[in-house]
Amino acid sequence: MKHQSREEALAKIIVNHSLRIKPKEKVLITVSNPHAFLLAKAVFIEALKVGAYPLMDESSISGLNYNFYRLANNWQLSYIPKEVIKAKINWADAYVRIFSEDNSKELSQIDPKIITTRTKLLRPLSDEIVDSDRWVLTEFPSYSMAQQAGVSLDFLTDFYFDSCIVDYKKMEKQLLGLKKILDDANKIRVVGKNTDLTLSAKERLSCACFGQRNIPDGEVFLAPIKNSLNGKVYFEFPTEYLNHEMGGVYLEFKKGKVVEAKAEKGEAHLHKILQTDEGALRVGEFAIGANYNIKRGMKNTLFDEKIGGTVHLALGRSYKEKLGGAPTNGNESAIHWDLIKDTRIKGSFVEVDGKKILIDGQIAP
Repeated sequence: MKHQSREEALAKIIVNHSLRIKPKEKVLITVSNPHAFLLAKAVFIEALKVGAYPLMDESSISGLNYNFYRLANNWQLSYIPKEVIKAKINWADAYVRIFSEDNSKELSQIDPKIITTRTKLLRPLSDEIVDSDRWVLTEFPSYSMAQQAGVSLDFLTDFYFDSCIVDYKKMEKQLLGLKKILDDANKIRVVGKNTDLTLSAKERLSCACFGQRNIPDGEVFLAPIKNSLNGKVYFEFPTEYLNHEMGGVYLEFKKGKVVEAKAEKGEAHLHKILQTDEGALRVGEFAIGANYNIKRGMKNTLFDEKIGGTVHLALGRSYKEKLGGAPTNGNESAIHWDLIKDTRIKGSFVEVDGKKILIDGQIAP
């Protein structure tokens, strides 16, 4: 009997659990780095096995962005090949993005305003994929990712597969109970180190995530009422956004808007992000991380936001789906930036309408 590799095991999860691919469905597989090709190939083969039409797309290969932003003139920066991109989006029934990069600091010398301007132009196209509800994203280990996390590539690779290959059916049962509580929530309160924050989720439905969109997965999220946040919050986990690292981020909110922002590291960049647009000063997502296979931060949002027993807020855009989003009166922005708070610290808790649902990082029975 042939031994199943970890790539093959994860490909089965992506094709059969995450996307539930059916015969004759068209699957667009985007891979950004040769490091990730083994997983991309495994997904391609698994899609063939279920009778789908897989297409490998390597047009977003990493390593080209620095020269593009360095050399492109104004009309090149503002040009988007919409016809090509839309043709791919319209062709596919489901989308797999396997991201990996050689250098996480590639754009650190580029003015963030230039990147943000182009991001705004690309956002309507990427939104079509996000809003389709048939996509999955994973970031495959690379030397750059390992260096960023301060670990060896071998450690990171084991960490990656241990985080991603989990019993998502078991996770589903656990998270649906938490979802039911949040669906009925009015006032949510988060208390922890230098934190006492309240927000409202009245008439908003949450989304339990157990491997359908992100790999690894494990969270329950919702879009808070954008004007409802009041209080202060401190984020223990360092974060990277637009190739700049920030740490010890502290925010104060009044009537949903950031009125004070500090950071122990990267404060100037924090303020640049907050100046992106009006929506960047408000929160589009509140979530509880629930993948207890992930126990440490890696300076990588895709992993860190899933750490079991943490919570995170996303400054900027809220999703539009009924579950987890704001179909009406949501927050609009060019950014969606997740910041992670460690509520595993003793004395921390999350309270819903006066009842503690997360205590020192453990989901209350």
